Amino acid sequence: STEPAWALGALHDAVTQAALGGEHQKVLRLAHKWDQAGLPPDAAIGWATVKAAAARGVWEVGAAMLNDLESAGVPLTPHHFECVLRACDRKARWQEALALLGRMQAASLRPTSAALECALRACSKADQQEMVEAVWEVLRAEVANPSAPLRPPMRTYNTLMRALSGGIGPKRVDGARRRGAEQVLLAFDEAVRLRLTLDETAYKHALRACDLLGEWRRALDLLDESRAAGAPADVLSYGNAMSACARNGRVGNVLQLLDKMRADGLQPNAFCYNSALIACTRASRLPQALSILREMEGEGGVEPTTHSYAALLRACSGAGDWRTAVQLLRRMERLELKAEAVHYGLAINACSRGGEDGKIMSLLREMQGMGLHPDVATFTTALSVCAANNQLPRALSLIERMYSLEVAPDVATYNVLLQACDRAAKHTEMVGLVQSMPKLGVEPNVVNYNTAIRALGRAGDLKRVAEMFSMMRSRGLEPEVSTFRAAINGTCDAAVAGLLELDAPLGRLREMRELGLQPDVAIQHSLLSAAAAAAIGPLPTLALLPALPFLRAVDFARTDLRRLLGGGVRPPAAASEPAEAAAGPQAEESDGGEEDESDKEGGEEEERRGVGGVGGVGGVGG
Repeated sequence: STEPAWALGALHDAVTQAALGGEHQKVLRLAHKWDQAGLPPDAAIGWATVKAAAARGVWEVGAAMLNDLESAGVPLTPHHFECVLRACDRKARWQEALALLGRMQAASLRPTSAALECALRACSKADQQEMVEAVWEVLRAEVANPSAPLRPPMRTYNTLMRALSGGIGPKRVDGARRRGAEQVLLAFDEAVRLRLTLDETAYKHALRACDLLGEWRRALDLLDESRAAGAPADVLSYGNAMSACARNGRVGNVLQLLDKMRADGLQPNAFCYNSALIACTRASRLPQALSILREMEGEGGVEPTTHSYAALLRACSGAGDWRTAVQLLRRMERLELKAEAVHYGLAINACSRGGEDGKIMSLLREMQGMGLHPDVATFTTALSVCAANNQLPRALSLIERMYSLEVAPDVATYNVLLQACDRAAKHTEMVGLVQSMPKLGVEPNVVNYNTAIRALGRAGDLKRVAEMFSMMRSRGLEPEVSTFRAAINGTCDAAVAGLLELDAPLGRLREMRELGLQPDVAIQHSLLSAAAAAAIGPLPTLALLPALPFLRAVDFARTDLRRLLGGGVRPPAAASEPAEAAAGPQAEESDGGEEDESDKEGGEEEERRGVGGVGGVGGVGG
């Protein structure tokens, strides 16, 4: 340097004084001047520079200073790295933060708790949940260090739980949110094992995780623990505990928490009341939900939100109370609360469950007039009305509307459309629809094939029934008991109607037995009913003989039927019991229709696949 010694000394002193005065920008400017003068790195100026870099968030300056100090042989400490990590934290530079941690470990420098907190925050701000967990592993290793274990403060675990909470935000998919909540509780438990003094922030993180996971018992325990630890819960914490209870329909617990809040001098907010409404919905208590709404608006002094009405409408949907649902929509209008697609969808579902088909189409038109787009479940419910009323052209126009709105139909939607084709006797179109579904982006499932197979069997079209079985197998789906039930029930209907011989359903029975599948009660009753009808006349005639024992009718049937069924049939046997004897003709009368109780039992398995219960659609299963 050509600068005189006194000038260099003055510059050095100026950097030191600026650092002591917290003039971070001045420190960086003077340090740059020192570097421009070609002077070698100085320990004091280097330390002042990394501290200023931390305060200003200029991680590049801090990282460059670390390199210069290391090149000049100036010993680096964990605190040097902590400062640069703080700068990385400010700018969410997670990759640089992780590189600095790795560099520390390579230099045999152990990170401080504050350094780890900076790395956790940097990764969390950048939405790098996997990297948050990687830093957590470093923290665990430091805590478990046998020679000198790290003793982090509670602040470090609060930072960890907050970083892990980034994985349970509303934009996350459910699986990721659950895993994030589970991780938060694991971190909380670690803090407990380390005997850290849990504070209000720690309990808040844990209660939010319990809310998401629906762990209502633990949420209640945490509330008690926080009170005992001198960290009483606030409104949000109570709300999380109520929400956890609500997810499990624990109405009594939610109401008790409302009372506890008031006793603690806290005023429940909309979130708390909404949790009570959700609990009532889960417990199928619509009248109590409406009572809570009145309390909310009255003595509670809290204005209901759109979420409040969504919870109430969901209760109406479950109860099939379409009148109350429509009244709630009108009430939202009066309160100038803008109804959304979800509100209309729930009201439409309430109409479907309540058997008020006429309202469904009018509500659908109303919501579309408001610029709201129905979701796939709402469209499917509307399609079910078309199917029930044999309105295939209208159903097809709804499908076109779905595609124009980019609402993708699912297997349930197509199943209702298949039913509409069946009611309109459009069996060629039905087969074409099943064939076209993969090209339209929806792979047919077992229930779709079952619906087509039963319809084609009922029409006596054995060739196309066989084609459906072949198509299933070509798509990697093996026929199940429910598939054979659909084929046998359908062809039994055709046999009773005189369209087929009883050999057709018996052939399917043999096939399923060869595959190791056992006929269920619905199959057995269909075959026995069809055999009895074929032996003594049409079913209406049989229905006039309620006292005739069921087995006497079966005695006239084909002799190989019992052998095929394997002797597992248990129809009513005693002629002296007229109620039981009458069950035979009643079962026969319903076997061909969609309301047979046995068919409903068989259809429950299909409904659990996500088809039967959509939008209140009845009779979706084969």
